[in-house]
Formats: sequence, C-alpha cells, structure tokens
Amino acid sequence: MKKFTKIRGFVLLTTLFVTLSTTKREALGYDILSNFGRTGLLEIPTAYVIQDGHLAFGTSYVYPYLRFYGNVGFFPGLELGGDITEIRDVVVKGGIWTGYGFYKDKAFFAKYQILPETEKFPAIAVGWDDFHGTKLFESKYFVISKYIDTGIPQNVTIGYSTGVLKGPLFGSEILLHPKFSFITEYAPIKKSKYFGLEDKKIRSKWNFGLKWQPLSWAQFVLSYQRGKEIGLNVNVNMPMGKPWLPHKPRYFVLTKRDVYLIKHNKQTAFFESALKRLDFEYPAVYVKGNTLYIEYSNKGYFYESVALRKALSIFRVVYFPNVKKVVIVLKEKNIPVTEIELPGYLINAYLKGQITYKELLNRAGYTIAPNYKPKIDLKLSNPQITGAIKLRTFLNDPSGALKYKLSYDVGVREYFLNNFIFDAKVILPIKNNIYSVVPPLMKHPVRSDIDKYLNNKHPDIPTLAVSYVSPIAKGTFVGVSAGYNELMFAGVGGDVIHFFGDGRFAAGFGGDWVRKRDSEHPLRLKNYGFHDLYVSAHYVTTYPELHFTVKAGRFLAGDKGVRFEVSRVVKGFEVGFWYTYSDTSDFTGANKNYHDKGVFVAVPLRMFKWRDTKQVGYYSISPWTRDVGQLAGRPLDVYRLLMDKMPFYLKDKAGASE
Repeated sequence: MKKFTKIRGFVLLTTLFVTLSTTKREALGYDILSNFGRTGLLEIPTAYVIQDGHLAFGTSYVYPYLRFYGNVGFFPGLELGGDITEIRDVVVKGGIWTGYGFYKDKAFFAKYQILPETEKFPAIAVGWDDFHGTKLFESKYFVISKYIDTGIPQNVTIGYSTGVLKGPLFGSEILLHPKFSFITEYAPIKKSKYFGLEDKKIRSKWNFGLKWQPLSWAQFVLSYQRGKEIGLNVNVNMPMGKPWLPHKPRYFVLTKRDVYLIKHNKQTAFFESALKRLDFEYPAVYVKGNTLYIEYSNKGYFYESVALRKALSIFRVVYFPNVKKVVIVLKEKNIPVTEIELPGYLINAYLKGQITYKELLNRAGYTIAPNYKPKIDLKLSNPQITGAIKLRTFLNDPSGALKYKLSYDVGVREYFLNNFIFDAKVILPIKNNIYSVVPPLMKHPVRSDIDKYLNNKHPDIPTLAVSYVSPIAKGTFVGVSAGYNELMFAGVGGDVIHFFGDGRFAAGFGGDWVRKRDSEHPLRLKNYGFHDLYVSAHYVTTYPELHFTVKAGRFLAGDKGVRFEVSRVVKGFEVGFWYTYSDTSDFTGANKNYHDKGVFVAVPLRMFKWRDTKQVGYYSISPWTRDVGQLAGRPLDVYRLLMDKMPFYLKDKAGASE
C-alpha cells in the first residue's frame, strides 16, 4: 500500500508539473529511440514521435533481447516501424528447426501523436507495439509528455499501458548538456507476459540511462535496467532523400557553332544541340505556323519538373520570331506521354521574373496521352546497360535465420520501333547459401518454392522479354509484356491505365497468363500455369506525398480479394507497405487464412552521386512466403513508368532542385 501511495504521489506531482508548465520544449537533437525502436525512453514510450519524413534504424541489446529495428515518420504525427528480436537463452530445437539457434521474432509498431506539444499544453499520443503476428511484445498505451524547467529542465512523460507493459508508466529525460541527457523511468513490465523473462528475476522496474548524441544524426544510449542488466542502444536518424553529396548542376556553354547557328536563323538546330548537352534524349525542335514544338525524353534528371525548367532556360539565349505558342511534348524515350501548351507571353513573363515557375505550370494547358506523332522515328535506341551488386535475402527459414544471395546483375534495356522495349537481365552469383527445409505448400506452388529459384549457383536469366507501351486514347495508355517476365514465370501480362484530369487519380485493369519456369534450367517451362485478373486504382496526395494503389480481383492461386499498397515519398525516397486480403477458405496448411504482406523501400541513387540521376534501387521484404495473394511480375510497371510525367506531378514538384 505504501508503494502504491508513492507511485500515485509521483504521478500526481508529474501531472502538476506538466499542467502548470508553460515553457517551450527544448529538444536535444532528435528524440530518444527506445530499446524497441519506437520513440520513448528505455522501455516506455513517450508522446513524442520521429520527425515527419525521417528514417531511423539501429540496434539495442539488453539481456536477453538483441534487437534490430527501423522507424519512419510516415505522416505528420504518425510513426511506423518494426524490429527483429533475438531472445538469448531461448533456443529453438527439434525437427526441421534443429540448428536454427536462438528464437527470433518479428514485430511492427505504430504511434500517433494526437496533439503536439505547445507552450501551454503537453503532447498526447497513443500507440500499439507488436500489433500483428505472434504479439509476444504487444502493448497498447496512452502517454502524455511535457517539457518543464522547474528546477532541472527535463522532458517528463506519464501514461498507462496494457500488455507486456501493464499499468501506470512514467519517466523523465533530464537535459544535462546539448549532447547529454540522463534518463530515468518506471517500466511496469508484466513478467509473465514478457516472453523470455518468465523465469528471470526482475529486481526493479526502475531503469536508468545516459544518452550521448555526438552528431545530429547519431545517438548512443547506455542503460542500467531491471536492477541488474547493462544495456546499449545505437541508432541513426536521417531525413529521407537528402543527398549525401552536393550536386553539380548541368549547364550548357555557348560555343562558336552555337553563335553561328543563332546568327544564321537556325534556332531550332541550336535548341536541339543545347538539349542534348543538357542530358536530354531524342530531342526535336521545329516551327509549324506560329507554334514552336519541342519534344524530348529526360535522361538525366530525377524530376521531370527540373528537366522542363532546364529546357525552358535555353530561351534565355535564343529568340523565335513570329512564335505565339510553345508546345512541349514529354516523352518516355520516343513515346509521347504529356503535351504542355504555353503561350509565348507566359514564357517571357517567367524568364523576366514576373511570374514564378509554379505559376507558369499552373497556367499551362496539358494533354495526357496526346494524339501526337513524334518527329523522330526511333528504329533502335542506344541500349541502356546496367550493372550492380545485388543482395537477395531469405529470412527466418527453419534451416537458418539469415540466408542470402550476393550477385552481380547485368541488365540491358533497348527501345525499338518507337513503342517496343526489350529487357534482358543476367544474375551472376558471387555467394549463395540459400536453401530451405520447408517443402512447397501446394502440389503446383505459386511462390512457396521460391527458395528453389534463389539457390542457383549458376548464372540465371530472370528477364528476357519484350514490352509494348503506347497511348491509345486521350488520357489512356496500354502496356503489355511478353516473354520471361520474371524469375519464376513466363507468359504475357499487361495493363490499361486511364489518367483522369491532371493525372492525380488513375484507374484501369490488367492481368497475366503465365507458365511456371523450371528453376534448374533458365529457359525451360513446366507443364502448368496460372493467371490473374484485376481492376486497379491509383492516387497521389500533394503533401505529405502519399501513394495509394488498390488492386482487386483474382490472384495467381485462384484466391479472390484486394491488395492495398501505401507508401510515403520524400525527395524521391520511398518507404511503403502492402497488404492483401483474399478468400483462402479453399486452401490448406499455411496458405489458409494467410494475408500476404510486406514492406519495401526505394532509394534514389542521386543521394550518393555528384550529379542528378533517375536511377533508383529497390528492396522489399515479406514476413512469410505463401502462395495466396500473389500477382505475376513484369519488367516494367506502366503506371510507375508514366506517373512522374503527369501534369499534377510537374506542378507538385515545381520547387524541386537538381
């Protein structure tokens, strides 16, 4: 009873401080990431959240838990993340799990800040740890945090939690120095619910720690927890998409030939030459009546809005007499995607600084999928040859928690006959330890035999296909791919996509008819196949930039349902997840009642280069490989291929830089 009275008194006193304080919070660097990976102190959460558009990841160890985690400011006030926990002293053994080692668990967490902190009022947040899967570390909580400077400046947190953290919780981060703070907390750990602690003695629910932040993006927390354990937490925090190297902008310098062309009224030839030097492909510039036509394909700029601004900059050194209107056609190689119509007086006003670039774009006229025949007849493009080190992972198989394939992937993409695209990729293995002791889940598996396709020690051919992309009506495109479209299937598949209005919303339908490939012989097919059919819808918000995709229909295994995909994009850096809900009542084993899910990240390589580039690296991970909720892959996604050239995206990214 005395202990309860002390706790209640502490809560009342802390609440009084929070309520009466009217001082603005002083954060030291970025907020502490707890042992679990979400913002907090050591074990308990706080009402603060990771900065919007920031990505954090790190590792922590407090016996018996070794964790690797990631956290993202997915939306203002919303943080999402997950971790993998290895539990020391809990060994998985027996049957196919022999040799697996310590128990490992995957968990996801979410926190939403209902109210941000102000000078008078505290921050208030709710959250849910480990809300999906085994839920070994599940907690639901409500917390209040406030900066106070009565006596010692500190960030105080109180709250209540149910689950493995059960009961009142409270703590404080005492601000000692711009790089140091002292942490104290009361963590109401429910030992009987905390997997791995059931037989361990918890001497105290009071934890203490010292945070050291030597750099704005790096944090170290040394702790003493449960009255006997020494812990360490190391993490980094960075804004998504921020270049690590300063970019060198592209300029064209007037040459003697340029001056000659301009003086001899060969402005169109000069304009084409300038476009090529600014890293544009297949440019054509010509005058028809009182209209100047400019067509090009952006080769070197991540954003089409930046590329367009570069093209317009050429008007600063050249003049076209008698031209009243300028029509600019944005192409994907030689495929017309968007036509932009600009009165000459608007361009002049922009060049004179009388209107902004965004105002120029807002006042332009646009046509998506224009009825336009490019002046250039592209028989065969310059081949795009790529080569990169690729890491493919196969996680949490009973034969071992971490399996991987390291390879060098070589790819070739060739555009020909204006609308056709040839794709070929070769995987050259460097190191591969992937194998599984789990048999496929079906007689004719869709994806549950993926280990057979990843464990090849010989070179493999994941892609050998031809695609066709073309506008077919105003606002509407078709994209079809045929051949060895992906590592596991060969066949034909495609989409018809219609972009409404300025392209922010799009809808369509698509499907695939495929045969299963032989995992041992790259070009051989098996004697059974699958098909999928779906309708799709896409939407992109302005700020924060969120991408929504929904596909509803029949999946490859015959199950019917809906696939949701949501991602957040900041300066081209994309983090997202997918979730599929389908009817699996006709399936057995692990396929039954399973909903395919996963997370993915797309990293713009412009972050690591001196010059802007369109190249992007992708990585995705799914917690389990199942046969339900699966769609066939293709060498290109027609929606993604065209979306960045839509009018809405040009206007949204008017302020983007090279």
